[in-house]
Amino acid sequence: MIVVSCLIYYENVCVLLLIKIDITEYQSHSKICKKCNTTNKPLFPKNVNATTQYGNNLKSFVSYCSIYQMLPYERITELIDDLISHKISTGTISNLLNEHHNKLQEFEIGIKELLKKEEVLHSDETGINIQGKLHWIHVASSKVFTSYMLHQKRGKIAMDDMGILPHFNNILVHDHWMSYNQYKCLHSYCNAHLLRELKSTTEKEDTRWSKDMHSLLTNMNKAVHNAKNNNKESISTIRIRRFIKNYKKITQSAYKYYDPPDKSTKKTRGRVKQKKGKNLLDRLIKYQDETLRFLSDFRVPFTNNLAERDLRMIKVKEKISGCFASFRGGEIFCRIRSYISTLKKNSIPILQGLKDALNGKAYLPVGERC
Repeated sequence: MIVVSCLIYYENVCVLLLIKIDITEYQSHSKICKKCNTTNKPLFPKNVNATTQYGNNLKSFVSYCSIYQMLPYERITELIDDLISHKISTGTISNLLNEHHNKLQEFEIGIKELLKKEEVLHSDETGINIQGKLHWIHVASSKVFTSYMLHQKRGKIAMDDMGILPHFNNILVHDHWMSYNQYKCLHSYCNAHLLRELKSTTEKEDTRWSKDMHSLLTNMNKAVHNAKNNNKESISTIRIRRFIKNYKKITQSAYKYYDPPDKSTKKTRGRVKQKKGKNLLDRLIKYQDETLRFLSDFRVPFTNNLAERDLRMIKVKEKISGCFASFRGGEIFCRIRSYISTLKKNSIPILQGLKDALNGKAYLPVGERC
């Protein structure tokens, strides 16, 4: 047994913290029956299946450091060596993460089934480099569930392979990536993206309509927040009609900023080239219901920040520990990260949740067990 002592001070009170490594040895003694000459060999405990192996506490700590704290393998080995004077190899870390990944297979299936039934679902994707090639990490999440998937594609092929959106029939919040629009569910667009596009249009094209629309959407959002803060379930019908009337008035008046398309210069294929502001205007008109869904349905947020926050940690990983060395490593990260994110959203201690998963009791927010 190795014991490491640390001194920690809390408000001038000294606390002695002991971090130790316990080593348990199992021996098997075979006996021969004197009467029948049968050799009897006792069995080891079910969880003991290798000559030398680590316990679930250390395995959970390794997954915590790698997937949650984003530490590179080398720094994890140094940290464990500093804490308990025992150094494990980077290959062992890889094997431990792979074991955790396998233990969470049923969790991944279960969480996808739960996400399909959510009233409001958020989706997004971000690019990541694997062995010099661009790949994509997709996320489907809600307030209590998170599911990540690594794929070579960004569009509908990848979304179909994830297995959630093809079976989802409620409200999907996203950033207007056209692949999402192919699914037959209700859609709601991220207005934070629209506000940035409107601001850019105002600065680059010097248009009044984009500035007015920016102000209108901002005022809509404030009205919804005020109503929610006052425990109201909706805004008055009269006020909603007034907002929509102003919305249509702004979009109709915006046409004066753009000349009619010159059909004589139209290409044989594709659409006539337009200014970015005109493209934005066309989207606001065509997808009015999707843009303003948050105004009449308080379940729908103004932005897609939830999915963007879930993906933000992927970029943090790139900055701290670099890109994935292999596709398999990315898959392992995504599954374990899905589980950790779900634990965090439900205020479950991460280390305990990781240990439960290794014991075959992965947490699901509805109280079920995988």
